[in-house]
Amino acid sequence: MNTHAVMVLGCKVNDYEASYLKRKMSQKYQEVSFRDKADIYVIFTCCVTNMAEAKTRKMLHRARKNNPHAFIVAIGCLSQIKGDTDDFRDIDLVIGSSQKDRAFELIDSHMRANVVEDLKNASFEKLYFDRYPDKERAFLKIQDGCNQFCAYCMIPYSRGPERSGDHNDLLKQAELLSETSREVVLTGIHTGRYNDGSYDLYRLLKELVKIEGLETIRLSSIEITEISDEIISLMKDNEKIAHHLHIPLQAGTDEILKAMNRPYTLEEYIDRVEYIRRQIPDISISTDLICGFPGESEELFEKTLRTIERIRFSFIHCFPYARKKGTVADGMSGHLNNDVKKERVNRVLSFQKGITEEFNRSFIGKKLRLLVEKKDEDYVYGYVRQYFYVKAKGDAQIGDLCDVIITAVNEEGVEGYVA
Repeated sequence: MNTHAVMVLGCKVNDYEASYLKRKMSQKYQEVSFRDKADIYVIFTCCVTNMAEAKTRKMLHRARKNNPHAFIVAIGCLSQIKGDTDDFRDIDLVIGSSQKDRAFELIDSHMRANVVEDLKNASFEKLYFDRYPDKERAFLKIQDGCNQFCAYCMIPYSRGPERSGDHNDLLKQAELLSETSREVVLTGIHTGRYNDGSYDLYRLLKELVKIEGLETIRLSSIEITEISDEIISLMKDNEKIAHHLHIPLQAGTDEILKAMNRPYTLEEYIDRVEYIRRQIPDISISTDLICGFPGESEELFEKTLRTIERIRFSFIHCFPYARKKGTVADGMSGHLNNDVKKERVNRVLSFQKGITEEFNRSFIGKKLRLLVEKKDEDYVYGYVRQYFYVKAKGDAQIGDLCDVIITAVNEEGVEGYVA
């Protein structure tokens, strides 16, 4: 066996875990496209929606079709909850949401096995890099699992209880990553719940900003209830922490928030956002929103649009509610048809478009820090610390952090020049 191919479905944490395994695999096996014939196929599975499940099954079948004699591996969330079902009967190695630190060893032994374990006592696995595959931006997984049990979500079942990495390990890892990457993104299933004894997320951030070579620290998705005053103060006072927070709202009315089992009211969410903006006026606050949750009437949806207008997010990731067997929401009454849900998503995105453009225009004439992700003869391209994409006239190297002046916002995006 000389070649391997990896398919990643699902979230950023899956991406991180797959990147770790690919780096280990590439030390011995040549990586090829998943479309090509390979000796080993690895699929990082997802169960967040029924569509994600269907896509996982499709990829498993495609791997077997590409090479009937290949060694096929299924890893992750769907493997955890359905690894003993008929969907996985033709899979050589099934790994759930633990044992990922042993995945290379298990694959390299070509052992046919199902190693899915009960996650009740799962520990945080040390999936660390000496250098991240992407030069410009590195990810660092600091936490796994979730105890929230939102009504629509399978993650507490598929990822298990909350657990966090050892702060000493994480600080050493961040220092290593800073030697090759200018930006490190802290990620996890429930990043804001990071807790390693006396180290919470604030204390971890406080130590991370002391790393000399680390120029930008970005937080991935974080819940509104987990953004402490200390975190905001540190973000305000230390330019290393990017002025962007992705704070899932999920629903724009108290009725639906309660049905979802979200841990805040609408006014609590809004009050906290307003406090954050008073402290850091140029901050970008983006969100996730689910449209068409069971019981969401047209009146409640209209209230959601008014909530969006009131909060004025920098951008929104909007999804139609996806019914999922095994969740509390699956047994609720008032499910909507798919056409209604998709139409509401489109209305949200159309409504948000002007708000996003207004937010971006507020930076015209201002100097921002841009991480160069690609370039051509005349321009560099990348995200600024407020997390919107900029095309800037001028020259810099991929992976550089450079100052840009924003000059225009139009249908094509945000433009500027290298200062």
